[in-house]
Amino acid sequence: MHALLRPPPTVGPLPTVVDRRDPRRFATAAHTALTGSVVLAALLHLGWAEHVDPVGQTLSDYALHEGATDLFTACMVSAAAGSAALLAGLVRSRLPVGSGALASLGVGCAGLVLSGVFPTDPAGGTPSLSGLVHRQAAGAALAALPAAGLLLARHMHGHPETRERARRIRHLSRASAAASLLFLGTHLSALRPTTPGKARAAGLLGLAERVTVSLDIALLSAMAGALPAGRLPC
Repeated sequence: MHALLRPPPTVGPLPTVVDRRDPRRFATAAHTALTGSVVLAALLHLGWAEHVDPVGQTLSDYALHEGATDLFTACMVSAAAGSAALLAGLVRSRLPVGSGALASLGVGCAGLVLSGVFPTDPAGGTPSLSGLVHRQAAGAALAALPAAGLLLARHMHGHPETRERARRIRHLSRASAAASLLFLGTHLSALRPTTPGKARAAGLLGLAERVTVSLDIALLSAMAGALPAGRLPC
């Protein structure tokens, strides 16, 4: 009689409940998307090496060549997807974030999308609305991403468990901000190369942009790496 009343034995381990709010999931998504953008950028450099000078021309110039437009758009959208996953992870996490960091990261994400969707103008060509949107969006992204990092690092630094991550994020944010200013200088020089010094600076436009973008990707990855520290308790 007692044997009939016993519950049936459990076969195997109980299924694990997946918490879709776990910031670690967003960290993985962010790292995957950011890595994808780097791979796509590498394909652009390899496939169109004869058409775009990586020292003197910007990444946007790849989109002006046949066959590279969709690849460039995918590269930028992939970076934006990584930023969006990071933003969602920060909102879901228990990290001390602050609204300023979230707003700046949102601006950076939108800027990456718009700069990928709207192509730039060819050098020496007639300015267009698409080119204007591209330049403004790219500039907003390059300014907003280091600002987001600095704001996030400031909030995280006050907590012992996130202080080391905050230090890394702060260093990368400062490096990104400095690179953005150098890129701005080369861009302004390219618009009006009225002196030999400005002409030389203009010739480094592409290199300055690539250094800035590389630092921004590293910064986004560092911020995504901090998400597991804000994991919700089980």
